[in-house]
Amino acid sequence: MKTKDTTKGSCLCGSVCFEADLPPVRFQYCHCISCRKTTSSAHGAFLFFLPERFRWIAGESMIERFTDQQSNPGYMRWFCRRCGSAVPRLSRNKQYFVIPAGLLDDDPLAKPERNIFWDERAPWLLNIDMIPKFSEGIDSIIRET
Repeated sequence: MKTKDTTKGSCLCGSVCFEADLPPVRFQYCHCISCRKTTSSAHGAFLFFLPERFRWIAGESMIERFTDQQSNPGYMRWFCRRCGSAVPRLSRNKQYFVIPAGLLDDDPLAKPERNIFWDERAPWLLNIDMIPKFSEGIDSIIRET
C-alpha cells in the first residue's frame, strides 16, 4: 500500500519488490544505446533515489546482475531471474538507486525532467502527440485526445 511519502514497485512476476521514499532526486529519460537495448524501447525512463531512501521488500536474492564489458564497459543491468524484468540497480558511481519507472505500482508524484544522450536517440522516435492513440489494443477505438 502506498503512502504519500513512498512509492512501491515490483517486477512482472512479483518476485522482486521494493519501495523508496519520495521525492526522487531525479527523473529522466535516457536515450543512450545501452538503455535503448536493455529496455527494448526508444529510451529508458528512470527515477534516482539516494540509497538510504531505497529498500528491498522481497526477492533481492532473485536479482541477476549483468555488467557490460564490451560496448559500454561498466554499464549495469539488474533483472529478475524469473521473469527477466529490469529491476532497480545502483548507479555506476554507487550514489543512487536507479529505478526503471515502468516497475512502479503507483504514481511517484514526479514527472520526467530531462532527456539525456539525446544525440543517440532512436531515428524512429516521434513526439507522442503525433501518433494516433487507441483505448486498448490495435482493434480498439481510436481516441481523440
